[in-house]
Amino acid sequence: MTTTTLFRGSAWCLVASFVLSLAGGVLHPIVDGASHSVDSMLAPLSPEAQLLIYAGAILLMLGLPGVYLWFREPLGRLGFAGLLLYFVGNALSAQSHLVVEAFVGPTLAADPGARHLVTDDGSIVTSGSFVALQVVGGLVLVGGMLVTGVALVRGRGLPTWLGAFLVLGALATFVPLPEVPVLTGLLIEVPRGLTVAVLGVMMLRSLRARPGAAVGHTVRHPSLTS
Repeated sequence: MTTTTLFRGSAWCLVASFVLSLAGGVLHPIVDGASHSVDSMLAPLSPEAQLLIYAGAILLMLGLPGVYLWFREPLGRLGFAGLLLYFVGNALSAQSHLVVEAFVGPTLAADPGARHLVTDDGSIVTSGSFVALQVVGGLVLVGGMLVTGVALVRGRGLPTWLGAFLVLGALATFVPLPEVPVLTGLLIEVPRGLTVAVLGVMMLRSLRARPGAAVGHTVRHPSLTS
């Protein structure tokens, strides 16, 4: 397998990650302003919507190493730190959250004798260690988004607007907005998903222009503007 094939595969993973995560976020059931309640877990499209987001999270992890390697020069050490935090945060928070929400939550919600284990505060299940994992993982994930956004703004030849958009999206996660069907999914999935999808498209465009690109070559993007 050539490095060009690996880069192209990474790029398509990022694009597909955005498509799947966005679809899952938009379809995610929200009942009476709650997305992790017993009613939402028993609603139509649950757990299918969560599984779409989970698939997107897996593809994101497959694509992130390639995107850093491709943009390593303009992103620099700051970009490495940001994408590393984003990778780890996705593993700690997003994937563990989605596994419980898709595979455990609906089973508990469907059992009258066990549904009391599904919390009313959005943390899914009554487990202190799981809540702690989500808090720590969520902070790492948002921190990765912020650092990556700053690296994109500072990186020569990279779209400044994309980095600013990612930073704003990360900061928006701290705003306690009410949960609304479709809109909540857009607010969560678009900033982080669009960022990696755009980087993936940039990789694919460059690969078409430079099909012989390989690891160790200087990567330039003369057609991209900020």
